[in-house]
Parts: sequence; structure tokens; C-alpha cells
Amino acid sequence: MSLTWTDAPAAHAAQIYVEAGELADSVAEYFAAGFEAGEPAVLVATEEHANLIADRLDAVGWNARRIEELGLLVNVNAEATLGRILEGPHPSPVLFERVIGGLLDQLGARYPGRRVRAFGEMVNVLCERGQRDVAVELEELWNRLARTRDFTLLCGYRLDVFDRMSQVETLPDVCRLHTHVAPGPDVEKLAHAVDDALVGVLGTPGAGQVYSLVGAEIRERRVPPSQLALMWVSENMPLSAERILAAARTRYRDAPASATLTPAANGAARRPVPDAWLATLRKATRTRRLS
Repeated sequence: MSLTWTDAPAAHAAQIYVEAGELADSVAEYFAAGFEAGEPAVLVATEEHANLIADRLDAVGWNARRIEELGLLVNVNAEATLGRILEGPHPSPVLFERVIGGLLDQLGARYPGRRVRAFGEMVNVLCERGQRDVAVELEELWNRLARTRDFTLLCGYRLDVFDRMSQVETLPDVCRLHTHVAPGPDVEKLAHAVDDALVGVLGTPGAGQVYSLVGAEIRERRVPPSQLALMWVSENMPLSAERILAAARTRYRDAPASATLTPAANGAARRPVPDAWLATLRKATRTRRLS
């Protein structure tokens, strides 16, 4: 994921992943860039993911001893921390402020004037327990905390973007609650796969109509057009959506990695040299509307 999203006020990004290594790469890059700039970090992760992230950081020159000597990282367990902020089945605003706000304040006191970088996956723990509504409440508490603390936040969600129920049940809230969303590690390759699948199933005019209907959200540049398109067809065209998702999955799986990765979190993933039909889609985005 491109790290330009961290420049935004109250920046709050979501990284969608399937393999744990994909998440570890993103978090390590995010933290390492902050460490180089003198920005400390809070890691709220599962033990497995914390170990993977530490390995990735070590590989880029930030081993555990160096980080500890500089006091750059506070590392807490996601499941244990979740237990500290829940009151019954729901997160307590008071406990969240005390626990998470306290972690941020601890680093803020150690590094005055520096923005803290946070990574959290308590929301993913809740989603994997089937508690999506509680995960939404927790995301809203993070957003509320951003009004009184200076930090950036990256969340990790293990989701299959080619699964229709993920597109209908979970991803709408993920896209709504975050300032930036990366629906996978290779957004340029995803854009190719989704564009090809839409045209293959709906034809060029139909694909253009889908993009036209999400045009306003595309212009917000928070979520890549490919994810917006998959979410829209999953909700509004359930029969066609299954074919589109299956075709996109196959194209994504079989395609090589992008030669040049377009920034994932700015919502503007596009092919470097668009061909004729993609130009048609772009024109349709500006002019077409479904009747």
C-alpha cells in the first residue's frame, strides 16, 4: 500500500489481505517509514502476526533490539487488549479511552510533537468471531479518538474480495469507516482482473454503467474503483455478481504481479496505458446513467 495516505488528517486506512505475509509486509513498511521519520508506533496484533511483522522489520534494518533501545514501539496482544476494553459484548468508550488512549499518550510523552503510527486488528478478531456489528462500534471509537490524539491508524482485515458475502456484509462498513482502503496487496492487478471480468460478463456498455453508478465515490479517491464496482454488483446484481467475482478471481490468480504498483490507498488505480475499451469505460463514467 502506498504510504501517501498517512499525510491525511485523521488518516485511517484498511488493508485487506488473505495471506498473513501480505499483512506483515504492509505493516512493516508502514512502521519502518515512521521509524525513519522519528515517529513511534503502537502494535495491537495477534501473537502470530506480531512475530511476522517483527521478522519483516528486522529484514529492513529495524531489529527488536534497536527498536527497544529507542523506545519506538509499544506492542500489545490484540485478543488480550480486546478483553480489556469490552464491557459485556460491546466496547466501552471509557475503557477504550483509558486503554488505547493511554497507549497513545505513553508514546506521545516519550516523543513529543511526533505523530504516532498505530496498527490494530482487534476489529478482525471480532469479524472472525462473527461480531461484525461490534467491530463497527470499535472502528467508530478509533475515529472518535482521532479527534483528541494525533495518530495514523492502519487496520487489517482478512477477507476474500472475490466472495460475494464479504462484499455485501463486511466491506461496505470497512469502506465507510476508513479514509483509505486497499482491497489487496496488488491493486493494479486487481483493477485489470475486475475490468476484464465486468466486460466479459456485462459487455463494455454494461461495465461502463457500473462505473458510472459509483462515479461519485471514485472521485472521492478513498477506495479503488475495482472494489467499488465489486461491491455494487454484489449488492445490486446478485446473479451476475457470482459470475463476475469468479471470473475476476481466476484472472487475478493467473495474472503476473504488476510491473509497477499503483498506489493502493488513493482510490485511483488505473492501467498505465489504457486500451480502447478502458477509455470507453472512463467516458461512460462521466456520461452514462442506468435508466
